[in-house]
Amino acid sequence: MTEVKVYTISGCENCEKVKEYLKAAGLEFTECNIWESETAAEELRRLGPMNVPCVVAGSMVIRGFDKARLDQLIACLTTATAV
Repeated sequence: MTEVKVYTISGCENCEKVKEYLKAAGLEFTECNIWESETAAEELRRLGPMNVPCVVAGSMVIRGFDKARLDQLIACLTTATAV
């Protein structure tokens, strides 16, 4: 299964929205708070702009609460695990 990481910061409303959306869809993910982990901050820096929330799964990078792209990710990952 593809690892899903959600890069966040504390107190971010959109970060909470993304996490709740993924949880509601039954998708497992690892939260990486860039204020609490220099490693997480460095990983996010390598991906480009330091925007949060940022969801990374394989080659897919989703910045912000982009419902359409999150739905694509959820569909892709839930279809892949159902096969």
